[in-house]
Amino acid sequence: MPETLAVQLAPPEHDQLNHELRIRTDTETWLAETLNGNMRTSFEFYSDGEDLYGADEGSLTEIFDDSITEARLIAQENPSMLFELRRRLIEREELEEMKAMANGELGDTNTIIVISDFPPELRDSHQDIGGYNTSRKQTMLRIITKENDVIRVTTQSLDGSDREALEAIYRTLGEQPETGELLPQRVHRSLECEWQPRLIDNLTKAHDTSLSEQFGGEWHAGRRPADTRNTYDFVRVQKQQELIDWFTAEKLADYDGAEKLRFKLAATAEARFNRYLNGLDKATAETGDISYEKFVTVGGIVQGQSLQMEIGRAERQAVKLGRTYSGCGSSVSAAQGEDLSTPDSLNISGYGNKGGRDRFGSLKFKCQNGHENTRPRNQLIDKCGKCGISVKC
Repeated sequence: MPETLAVQLAPPEHDQLNHELRIRTDTETWLAETLNGNMRTSFEFYSDGEDLYGADEGSLTEIFDDSITEARLIAQENPSMLFELRRRLIEREELEEMKAMANGELGDTNTIIVISDFPPELRDSHQDIGGYNTSRKQTMLRIITKENDVIRVTTQSLDGSDREALEAIYRTLGEQPETGELLPQRVHRSLECEWQPRLIDNLTKAHDTSLSEQFGGEWHAGRRPADTRNTYDFVRVQKQQELIDWFTAEKLADYDGAEKLRFKLAATAEARFNRYLNGLDKATAETGDISYEKFVTVGGIVQGQSLQMEIGRAERQAVKLGRTYSGCGSSVSAAQGEDLSTPDSLNISGYGNKGGRDRFGSLKFKCQNGHENTRPRNQLIDKCGKCGISVKC
């Protein structure tokens, strides 16, 4: 198992949201989920006694409450998506338990295990919707731990959402789940500090052992053949930062317009990941060197071409194949590249839709001249990004 990358932070001051950091984190985590592979992430949140805050100093309560508002609107417009509201309300309860654990209000509990299973309403669907990948049907296994003054959320993707394998996780914990959705069936534990980091591996192994017993072969994170390479590690290596830098700069310059580039972003990352896998299966695998950094840098993925040439070629190939990229609460295709917005690392931890509206209303609006604008979450803008006309209230 490759070492899990953890996002670490200093205690926040809560005075100003770091938009550049949020965009960069969003981009890395969204790309990791769109790539067809096993994904593990770890993020830290700090408590001020009332709320939890992320690396960009954003309030978790604010984000979860916004997601409930958005889910209500989605359900009103499309009643078949009512399950999103149900899941957002369950996740809001999960947040309250996280805050209570941070404040020592859950007794000796220092670990919460959450199995965010694939929505039963989409089990027979063949079209990606709302960020749910209907071909992979991922469950997100979350291990939430209290470590001194820090709440750490470690997440492992599990493809397939096989019920028997997911129930094996509960049995490993000495629990028997009830019928129905697993998301609200959280498990509390008090563990020795040295046992907390091992739990994610132990529970993933229990899940995969069940799959082996059911179907034979070796599995990892619900995938066969077993493959421990982590898509989040791949996205965060130095060479990928060239791609992340490009998209972050575009978002900072034109928040609305840059969303139309997201399909290109995902297509390029996918093409790089596929070239990495193909190269690894040949010469790289023979040496036993599975370093993402070395392959991406030395292997010459973008050698002899500019970044824009690479992006254009990847986009054309993805359009030809009819690709859709799903993750973090939204799905994006070539025809709807402007429809995605994700606020922070919570999305990659398997929490639901966090985009669309906030306390000021819709994130998207038109100026008096009819130009579409998208503003950052919980922040008003002064003028239209297209024509410069004032959009102050």
